[in-house]
Amino acid sequence: MAKETTVTTVTKPDPPKPIKPTMTVNERIQVSRFIARFAIALSALGIFAYVVHIMLGASAELPASSKDLLNILIGAFIPIIAGIAKFYFESGGDLAQEPEKHEIPPHDNNKEEGDPATI
Repeated sequence: MAKETTVTTVTKPDPPKPIKPTMTVNERIQVSRFIARFAIALSALGIFAYVVHIMLGASAELPASSKDLLNILIGAFIPIIAGIAKFYFESGGDLAQEPEKHEIPPHDNNKEEGDPATI
């Protein structure tokens, strides 16, 4: 008699599809605010560098009125540069400090309804 052999094939299930990472609305707001502030900071630093370059890199002597105007511009940019440095080098974030709107405050069930301390 001949032996009968049966071959069973085991099929592996398909691997799970990767989940596309998504950002929450607050994360998108933080990223867009950071990009906008970074662009504003770069433009302010660029304008400041250009004004300083004009002031120091002039090949000919500048008229007194132009020097005065450039000095006023440099003086006006110093608080702007300080604000940019404060924003980027100070700890903390935009939305991280704000509490979530949907959080429920804790309720103390130990106090009685008529207790004057709860009113």
